[in-house]
Amino acid sequence: MSESVGIELFSQGWAQGTYLFCESLSADFHLHCWATTENLEKQLTDKRNTLILLSQNCDITAKYTIEKTIEFVIARRPKKKKPPHFLNLYAKSTRFLELELTDGFWYKAEASKVLQIDKQDFINQITAKAIQPSALEKTDCEVLTRWRANRYMRVALPDSFENKIRSLRENNIFDNGLEHAGSLYLSLEPFEESEHYIVRLFALHRQNSPPESYDSLFKKMEQVIESLNTIEGLTCPYLEKESNENFEAVYPAMRRSEVTVELLDHFIRWNFDSISLSEGDNEGIDKDI
Repeated sequence: MSESVGIELFSQGWAQGTYLFCESLSADFHLHCWATTENLEKQLTDKRNTLILLSQNCDITAKYTIEKTIEFVIARRPKKKKPPHFLNLYAKSTRFLELELTDGFWYKAEASKVLQIDKQDFINQITAKAIQPSALEKTDCEVLTRWRANRYMRVALPDSFENKIRSLRENNIFDNGLEHAGSLYLSLEPFEESEHYIVRLFALHRQNSPPESYDSLFKKMEQVIESLNTIEGLTCPYLEKESNENFEAVYPAMRRSEVTVELLDHFIRWNFDSISLSEGDNEGIDKDI
């Protein structure tokens, strides 16, 4: 067993964000993998599936005795070609991520569909089948990295708050108009189970969005805040008079140049998948059969 097998893989182009289509795999590829996902053999022989390399480059190139395996996520293109759901873009959701691959289709990766394979077994498999890596665009690779990291950075909100906003989720208030929100930031007082909450919320205007999209995002977030304020037990100071000087400069939507690290210290990032996914978009890739 070569200690440098990871370096050999990397030299062949296998880096984080590279991928291969499952139709190119051997029939017994699944025997060399282990994963929590069910029906692994079926997953890896599905011609609509692809494997995207999640491992960081330092783990890929690490000595075999230090890091024996590499990690992939299974992604599937839809049975019928369709545009991606906006909440599954730019790592907004921690459950799903949609990426456009070289065949022109959008593939939906699912965080629960992660598998590992021994580096030596993998290099044996791709050598036998002469499989060459395809690569995500640089920006998509950065999104993939952020998506994977966000999975471990989610913050659980108090159940009583989640219950209060359930009607808003069911009415899909978050499903339209947030295309140009890079993130939502939330401040709750208190951050524990309670009958009443002071709620402060803003959307961070997404990087590279057209400047003119800011106004529509601002109006959408005003609508969201007004809806929150109508719920019994929720108070949004923005609609009244903000008495806390830490939040005097907080508006429903904010440009990146307006947000400071000091301000973010008072907020948590509110993941989109904990807010709302419209019916059908909260389903795993196994539902698309």
